[in-house]
Amino acid sequence: MGRRKLSHRIGPFLARAFGPIVVRSLGASWRVRFDPPDFRERIRTLGARVYCFWHGNLLVPTAAIRGTGAAVMISRHSDGEVIARIVQRLGYTTVRGSSTRGGAAALHEAVEALRGGRVVVFTPDGPKGPRHVAQPGALFLASRGGAEIVPVGVGVHRGWEARSWDRFRIPRPFTTVAIIEGEILRPPPDIEGPALEEWRGRLESALRAADAKAQAMADGKSP
Repeated sequence: MGRRKLSHRIGPFLARAFGPIVVRSLGASWRVRFDPPDFRERIRTLGARVYCFWHGNLLVPTAAIRGTGAAVMISRHSDGEVIARIVQRLGYTTVRGSSTRGGAAALHEAVEALRGGRVVVFTPDGPKGPRHVAQPGALFLASRGGAEIVPVGVGVHRGWEARSWDRFRIPRPFTTVAIIEGEILRPPPDIEGPALEEWRGRLESALRAADAKAQAMADGKSP
């Protein structure tokens, strides 16, 4: 077996085996501040909602709200299977597809999940960007599924930032992170056309405002 082929097999295996351990261990070291304080319980009890946060913030909520059973949309790209297995071991369910691969089928499955009263997690600028530009998928999903959108702000007091398109953030061990609910959005049924663009802009603004508030909280500048 060639060295390159072997590395392609070992890499995903190591990610599946140790990824959940790393996420749990890192997340357990953080000082997590929630607003509202019962953020996790609301995911379990308030029924159908679409929780949105930027792709670059993915690690913090993945670790902090694990075990809630929320449905996560995972890309059908080559690394999607590895990511799907990791998040399943962290207590999530998965919906496979993205804006670029399997999107229509995934959105349909996610709409059915919402209609069944489940929570769906969505990164509106993923999987490839542009960074902090919301695509319409979350609005379509909430509109057809009869659910509200919860923009989630994420703040990291001290951490690292990757050189990827999304500037993926990795909080340092033992730092303070904050996760907050932003302004709740309730798009009308069957939204499309100019109204869809208007709501897309509202979602972007709500996410930026939520991030700013969360960052202030993580830095100890807000109660």
